[in-house]
Amino acid sequence: MLADVHFDEVDGNPIARVRGEVDMSNVAELRTALQGAVEQVAAGVIVDFSQTLYLDSAGLHFIFAIGKRLRDRGQRLYLVVPKESPVAAVLEIVGIESLAPRCETLDDAIARLRAHAADVPPHAPT
Repeated sequence: MLADVHFDEVDGNPIARVRGEVDMSNVAELRTALQGAVEQVAAGVIVDFSQTLYLDSAGLHFIFAIGKRLRDRGQRLYLVVPKESPVAAVLEIVGIESLAPRCETLDDAIARLRAHAADVPPHAPT
């Protein structure tokens, strides 16, 4: 099954729920969808991998790229990856925690994003 992504929102911040397999055949679509969902004023993004079955090197590259992009803008990327997730081991091996904190549950990720948002100054209107 190829990846399917659905978006929710909490406090103006997108939550991308990725279900299925992320690989080079669909990572460009996932990147486009996620980049389109992230506004400059959002404190960050949560990507929920709790229903993701497979993540190849293209998917890993995508996570690092979006994480760096968000960090450069003062935003944060939080990943929901339960311990029993099929993608947990590969994310641990590549050291994703250095860029995007891994959370066991969506509630934990939301709490961490809210804590970060409380430290971000309000966006000035242009």
